[in-house]
Amino acid sequence: MPAFVTSLYAKRRYFVFPGWDLFNIFLLCCAIIADAFMVTVPERQVLALRGQPVVLGCSYTPDPSGNLDGLVVTWQRVGDSTVLHSFYYGQDQLEQQSPKYRNRTTLFLSQLGAGNASLRLDQVTPQDSGRYLCYVSSLKGTSRAELQLEYAAFYAEPRLSIVVLSSSISFQFESEGYPAAEVQWTDASGQNLSHDQEVTYDTREDGLLLLRTRLTMKDPAPVANLSFSLRNSVLAQALERPVSFSLARDAVTSSGNLMAIPLILCGSLLLLCVLAFVYWRHRKSQKTKSSDVRRSNSISMNVTNE
Repeated sequence: MPAFVTSLYAKRRYFVFPGWDLFNIFLLCCAIIADAFMVTVPERQVLALRGQPVVLGCSYTPDPSGNLDGLVVTWQRVGDSTVLHSFYYGQDQLEQQSPKYRNRTTLFLSQLGAGNASLRLDQVTPQDSGRYLCYVSSLKGTSRAELQLEYAAFYAEPRLSIVVLSSSISFQFESEGYPAAEVQWTDASGQNLSHDQEVTYDTREDGLLLLRTRLTMKDPAPVANLSFSLRNSVLAQALERPVSFSLARDAVTSSGNLMAIPLILCGSLLLLCVLAFVYWRHRKSQKTKSSDVRRSNSISMNVTNE
C-alpha cells in the first residue's frame, strides 16, 4: 500500500474510532458538571437605596434532601475580611460578627435548605459600599462568589440663595444626596457657564453629601435668566430649576428693606417718647386735681368751724 494511502487511513482511523470515546467522555463530563457544587450570585452589581434594606443575593447547589448537616455560610467584606454574618451547626453564629453589622443582617433560614444563601442588610449607609464575598461549604463541596454593593440617595429639592454685591451677584444652590452629582449652570441661550461656577461637597454625619454650587456673575446685566441642572446618574435623577432675577427691582427692594429698619426703630422710639410724655402729663394733671380737692375740703372745714 502506498505510503500516502497508509497515512490517510491512519488519520481516518484516528478521527473516526476515537470519536466514540470522546462522545462518552463528553457525556461523563456533563454528568459530573451537573452534580458539581456551585455558588453563584444573580447580580454582580447590587444597588442599595437610602432608607431601604438591600438583599445581597447568593445561591448554592443544595442537597436534594434539604439537609443542612455540614452547611457553612459566611458573608465577608473583600479586602479586610470583615465578617457580616456566619451560619454553621444549623444556626446563626455571630461571635465573629463585626460590631458595624450587629442587628443589621439576616439570612433567609427557611430557604437555606433550598440553596438560598442570600443576606439581607438593613440601615444601609454609604460606608457599606464595597465588594462582598459569599462563601458556602457543604458535604458536597466548597465554593464562593463575589458581588459589588453600591449606595445611592436621591438629591433633595435644591435651596436657592442670592447674594448681591456692588460689582457682582452670586447664586447658590444647596442639596443633599449620594453619590456626587453632575451640576451645570446655563444662561438663557443655553450657553454653559461652568467656567464661572464653584462646586463643593461636605460629608454629613449620616454619610450623605452636602452639595453647594455657586455661580458668580461679575458686572451682571440688569436682568438674568439662568437655568440650574443637577443629575444623579446612578439613580437616573434629573433636576432642573430656572432662576430669573431683576437687579433693579431686587436691589431697590433690598435697599428699601435695609432703609426701613432704622426708620422703624426711630418711629418706635418716637412713639415711646410721646406715650411717656402723655402719661407724665396725665399723672401730673391727676396730682393737681387731687391737691385742689384737698385744699377745697380744708377751706370748707375752716368755714364750718367758724
